Amino acid sequence: MTATATETATATATATDARLFPHDVLGRGRCDPHLFFKVHRLSPRNFFLPRTRFIDGPGGTMTVTVTREHEIRAFLETEQERQWSVTEKFTTKDLVRQFRLMGLPHLEERHMVFTGHEYTREITKGMYGNMWYRVFGYRIGWSAWSQIGTCREFKVASGIANVPARVEGWRYWETKHPMFKGHPISSK
Repeated sequence: MTATATETATATATATDARLFPHDVLGRGRCDPHLFFKVHRLSPRNFFLPRTRFIDGPGGTMTVTVTREHEIRAFLETEQERQWSVTEKFTTKDLVRQFRLMGLPHLEERHMVFTGHEYTREITKGMYGNMWYRVFGYRIGWSAWSQIGTCREFKVASGIANVPARVEGWRYWETKHPMFKGHPISSK
């Protein structure tokens, strides 16, 4: 009976150790050294693109457009070689050499793709419409930690990261006067 009680106590202590030291992969209070990160603060953020703010009015309609151009290009450049004729059997290498001599030292194939969208908004009579293009994202407070072989953890670095998402769009608002950074541009 005494032996059974000792085995039970050992099993309980091992289960407790596993809860206290989850990374105790080496046993006996020893840990596998590794680096890990913690996120402390995550807040949504707008990243406004420079030179994309527009003001229009008073009243009327305001239309803004964003377009992007993507180019896919295949490029082949050959050197100039002296031309010669083939009367006997020829290889693929000989055929390529003959094509190079036809006067096309630069071959290029292009494919252009244009994408984008247009946004239109009615401006209230007597008001000025304001639009600014933005990318949605997050401001993240983070820290990097290192765990050493004794299972102790040390902060290695910390900081703030601005991480843009893949969602973009226009922000629209109206003012009584054309404004820039909180100050009226014109009294008219």
